Amino acid sequence: MNKKPIAAIVNFCTNESRFLKACIEQARLFARQIIIPVCDHFFDGTPEKAEELDLIYRSFPDCTFIQYPFIPDQIPKGLFKRIAPNHFWHSLSRLIAVNYLEDTIETILFLDADEVPDGKKFSEWLDSSDYHQHMALKLANYWYFREPRYQATLWEDSIVLAQRRALTSRLLLDEREREAIYDFLPGPKRRNVTASDGKPMFHHFSWVRTKEEMLKKVRSWGHRGDRSWEAQVEEEFSAPFRGTDFVHGYKFNEVVPQFDIRLDQIRFEPALPQAASLKRLTSSQVLKLLKSQKNQTWGWLTQIFINKSENP
Repeated sequence: MNKKPIAAIVNFCTNESRFLKACIEQARLFARQIIIPVCDHFFDGTPEKAEELDLIYRSFPDCTFIQYPFIPDQIPKGLFKRIAPNHFWHSLSRLIAVNYLEDTIETILFLDADEVPDGKKFSEWLDSSDYHQHMALKLANYWYFREPRYQATLWEDSIVLAQRRALTSRLLLDEREREAIYDFLPGPKRRNVTASDGKPMFHHFSWVRTKEEMLKKVRSWGHRGDRSWEAQVEEEFSAPFRGTDFVHGYKFNEVVPQFDIRLDQIRFEPALPQAASLKRLTSSQVLKLLKSQKNQTWGWLTQIFINKSENP
């Protein structure tokens, strides 16, 4: 299958382990490079599962994993004034990954590990679409709750495809995360993008979890301060699925799962003992990266607007 100069950057933690294999297998069908940034702690400050991470790293030697340290006490306070910590770490993951792109990469697909592409369908769409003529696209996705068979009747479009040349560190380090990439970039751009059949090419398994995983999600994700998530999770798992979710209140269809995503034990198969393509960043390297971005202006973005006004 012909691979375009596209990189998939996949934000990941082990609470999303059950989705990672499907996400990588599908991304391989179209992405020239797959980069997976990982923090050594969950964003609530608890340590990551080091042994599980090591197993995962060795199971996907064709991907580049970048592990960085959780150092909230060393991050410049000015950044936390501009970006709430809940969102900062997600954005930092993407910024770090962008710095390890191969030179041939022109376009970036920003995914979370629980957002699984239909790789064949997306690859076919890339062959026939004008995606490279858009600064940014928001791609429609199906949304799932509790189990992979419960698919919401409404679609979302959380996945972003953006041109590398248009991105700046300031744009990546924004409290609104991927929404900022789409909203602040000039056109041409489109959202709710579907395949030629008018249906989504991505599947978001955000809330397909065991009770323990769902509790971990709401304790450590960027929206944890929005409401009393833990109480709602406890209430949800006090009974079988009721046909609606507590996050959005969507209604659901029951479908045959397209991918092998289960709620039982997660298994990984290391390729070779030392096969991992892994970069472990130190605190100094992370801080150096942030310092180098500190005085960057919106130069790229400004130039885009100038070009747009001169060439309407």
